[in-house]
Amino acid sequence: MLTELAVILTAAIFLSYSSTWFTDGASRLSRIIGVSEFMIGLTIVSIGTSLPEIAVSIYSSITGNAGLALGNIIGSNITNIALILGASCLIRPIIVSQGIHRDAKIHVLILVVATCCFLYNSKITRIEGILLLLVYGWYLWDGYRRHQSARTIAADHFHNNKKALAESVFMIIVGAGGVLVSCKFLVGYAVNLASELGISATIIGLTLVALGTSLPELAVSIAAARRNRGMMIIGNVIGSNIANILLALGIGAAIGTIPLTNGEVIVNNIVLMVFLAMAMVIFMRYRGIFDRRVGLLFIMVYVAFISMSFM
Repeated sequence: MLTELAVILTAAIFLSYSSTWFTDGASRLSRIIGVSEFMIGLTIVSIGTSLPEIAVSIYSSITGNAGLALGNIIGSNITNIALILGASCLIRPIIVSQGIHRDAKIHVLILVVATCCFLYNSKITRIEGILLLLVYGWYLWDGYRRHQSARTIAADHFHNNKKALAESVFMIIVGAGGVLVSCKFLVGYAVNLASELGISATIIGLTLVALGTSLPELAVSIAAARRNRGMMIIGNVIGSNIANILLALGIGAAIGTIPLTNGEVIVNNIVLMVFLAMAMVIFMRYRGIFDRRVGLLFIMVYVAFISMSFM
């Protein structure tokens, strides 16, 4: 058991560093596009930090561990709001821009519709997986159209710097490769650990693997909080949650049908995931700020979530 824990921890750390490489490279390239800080967090950064969930979903589907894939995605979404947003608020309160209320509402709508369809069918078929991917494509286009900003002089200078472009592409390739390798070890040893402890793969996915694959989001959000980039944190959380449901789950389902396993556990945690997303919208709408009290509340919810998962 100690060996499995050591490998899982090492893989999670390597996963965090690899995702950071990918995210940094992608962020550099995003300057060429010329988008707002919130949109960078919503798309480039969120996709980069969601690479672990995507890789785990793909690998789990290929190896027949669909319960791990589904648990990881739901657990990661809960972790993104309760732990990552909560920890960021404790470091520095986040003042919310009025222009992102629509994105927050779309976030909740996507989570509710996708999960209700999944619970109704008790599985996600390949056709539904492809549909999730198409919805994600629309979501990116709609967000880019609404949040696009003019190019800056720095962006043009960066575009003309071929060396910087080559470095960015290299970072993206190396980071993506590192994510894939580390996820192979993370998923494999997590399944072995679950088997040894007599715990279902779904529970391991909800907690241990979800925390491991959320390390990139945690690292990026804490760094952004220290630099007072609150809107990038909000964009990262919303974008990562949507990428997990539409992109990661969509790719996994497109590879092979994902059945509903451990129904009661999954349903309870889906309800918690949607509740947290709705709470985030309510705080945005009526408070306009995520202060340290909100952060502490989210952290307490996360502690309760971990405790209840193993009871």
